[in-house]
Amino acid sequence: MGFTIFPKSAKAKAAAQRAQELALEPVERSAPEAKPRGENTVVGSYAPQGSEIEVSEAGDLGPSLENAALMFAHGNPAAATAALVHAIDTPERKQALVWMCLFDLYARSGDRASFDDLALKFVVQFERSAPAWDEMTTRLSPPPKAASPAVGKARALLRGELNDPTLPSITVLLETSKQKNSPMQRMDVDINELDSVDDTCGVLVAGALAAIRRRGVFVSFRGLDAAINRLSSPLQPMVRERKGQWYLVLELLQWSGYHDKFEDRAVDFAVTFEISPPSWESISIQQRSILADAAKNETSAEASLLADRIVWSGELKGPSDPCLKSIAPDAVTTNPVMIDMKNVQRVDFICGGAVSNAFNRLMANAIDVRVIGASPIIQALMQLTGAPAALFGKA
Repeated sequence: MGFTIFPKSAKAKAAAQRAQELALEPVERSAPEAKPRGENTVVGSYAPQGSEIEVSEAGDLGPSLENAALMFAHGNPAAATAALVHAIDTPERKQALVWMCLFDLYARSGDRASFDDLALKFVVQFERSAPAWDEMTTRLSPPPKAASPAVGKARALLRGELNDPTLPSITVLLETSKQKNSPMQRMDVDINELDSVDDTCGVLVAGALAAIRRRGVFVSFRGLDAAINRLSSPLQPMVRERKGQWYLVLELLQWSGYHDKFEDRAVDFAVTFEISPPSWESISIQQRSILADAAKNETSAEASLLADRIVWSGELKGPSDPCLKSIAPDAVTTNPVMIDMKNVQRVDFICGGAVSNAFNRLMANAIDVRVIGASPIIQALMQLTGAPAALFGKA
């Protein structure tokens, strides 16, 4: 299958050809004229060029950095290193990512002497501390054995306008509600961005949550109060519309513990539809405790995201690497989606393009993406194939 992963194909070919030439030819380096910055500062034959730091967005990488990313993706770190050594004697030296990628490659090759020499030049160029050797080599250690996931912990992300009863998130709720004598006692339901439900989806979701509640399952809601207010807003007494949404609001009020609000809404429901509303059923003390903890933890959403992050490791290759299944729009269970690439050693060009396309599809569906832990050279490759620089953060 084909991917539209890099619009400047001619430039990519030229970059790859140039990187191959750099791997075969010695790089002649001449010391540029030192420019005054308070005082002239020179380390060996190196002089800084400008004091500002340029931040590259996707598509704005310099030619040497593009060459390096391509060469590393194709499994040629020596050529990638040569391209970056050349870059720091050109105006590309203003881009901090060029330096970070070279630090990354030196750490991967175990070249401590070149790393330390580059660190001195980095301090002169940017007037700030260089990365530490230990910091850059930590990611090269074998990844720790992944912890076993909690037994049976299910997650459902309900967002936007729900009008498809076959959505995976609704299926998860329905299957959980039907389980009997199951070890599953915990579930996470994210309704922070749920805007509306049609009658079919509203009845299905409300019924599933009611069955889950009666079974004593511990549910952590994200955005419960905000969702109740948002879903309640268009519901008007004596206006026979959105019956499914009425049912869902009444069920969410059961979970929230707002008995008075529930009774008021139940009366409005009975008057509007001329049928008996659901009865109030208190949740257990343990369930209420879980909900209270979830409400407190909403102020530390980043910690929750870290717990639910998607972890990749090893080498990612080809257009159908298993990692792609974990970021399919129907597979994600959080918004934003956090991808941990700390233990990824290499991404080839084809897989990088497929991953970037998948990120862009998620964002087109209003699902934010955050990438943590990606090494600088892998970040450069991902930007080259279309991933925005803003997605990447530190581990």
